[in-house]
Amino acid sequence: MKTQAEAKPNARICVIGAGPSGLAALKNLKEQGLHQVCVFEKNNQIGGNWVYDEANTHASVYATTHIISSKRWSQFDDYPMPADYPDYPSHVQLLAYFQGYAAHFGLDPFIRFNTTVTQVKPCEQGRWLVVYEDSEGRQEAVFDYVLVANGHHWDPITPEYPGNFNGEILHSHQYKKAEGFAHKKVLVVGGGNSACDVAVEIARVATHTHISMRRGCHILPKFIVGKPTDVAFAAIRWMPVWLRQKVIRLVIRILQGRYAKYHLMQPDCGPLEMHPTINSELLYFIRHGRIKPRPGIDRFDGGVSEECTFINPKNRSMAW
Repeated sequence: MKTQAEAKPNARICVIGAGPSGLAALKNLKEQGLHQVCVFEKNNQIGGNWVYDEANTHASVYATTHIISSKRWSQFDDYPMPADYPDYPSHVQLLAYFQGYAAHFGLDPFIRFNTTVTQVKPCEQGRWLVVYEDSEGRQEAVFDYVLVANGHHWDPITPEYPGNFNGEILHSHQYKKAEGFAHKKVLVVGGGNSACDVAVEIARVATHTHISMRRGCHILPKFIVGKPTDVAFAAIRWMPVWLRQKVIRLVIRILQGRYAKYHLMQPDCGPLEMHPTINSELLYFIRHGRIKPRPGIDRFDGGVSEECTFINPKNRSMAW
């Protein structure tokens, strides 16, 4: 995106998506004096995947979702979260926060809800033809600029393994509540934040819960010395990266011990070299026997009880 000095004040701009990124883009475009902005949002309200939806009509959070970064490092600099919000707000609070952000900066008039963009392609004079569908059917419009802010949880990827599995296979994209897994044997595949959150929730009701990780992951607690983990580690940002790696690794070792004690693989990189998993309950559940760690899946051998369920935590970003 060009700056105001480079872009024409009357340039027509399309923003795809009215989630946090789309709202921030719209707000900054307005501040730059660019007011011919149209935001296309396929849902009937702002918020993106923070709009909880049990019907799975779009990518959304699950019922118990709380953010994994603290409010201090998740809020917009020019619109702080309410003082009475907890350190890790719930998805309900996050949605209310984004709604407040849109209202505060007057963003709603620029957003067209229930409108789905189906195609974007270049046209004459370096412009873009945007094809979309709304209540009136298929529509087209030409814009000088297009900003894609449609999120990265919209398209689930389910890996394929050799062999057969006769149990139920689900993606975390479809997961909303743990109640449906009561009295089942469940294998959660993955070591990221979604996988670990889902495993902990399901372990509260399932007969047996297992988690399969193909590599070691850095699993950090949500609080260190009484502070949110990201706030605590922000205090050592002045250190060179190599030293921060050592300090963080040492702190986690002191707090949790070696991963081998939990039957988990040792990560093959430093804690700042991969996206950390922020979860204070996974290791607790493992040591209490509620969750059993397993290595990565090699193949399915069949003969598995229909009570078993497979959940994969990965999603794919959209590319035009």
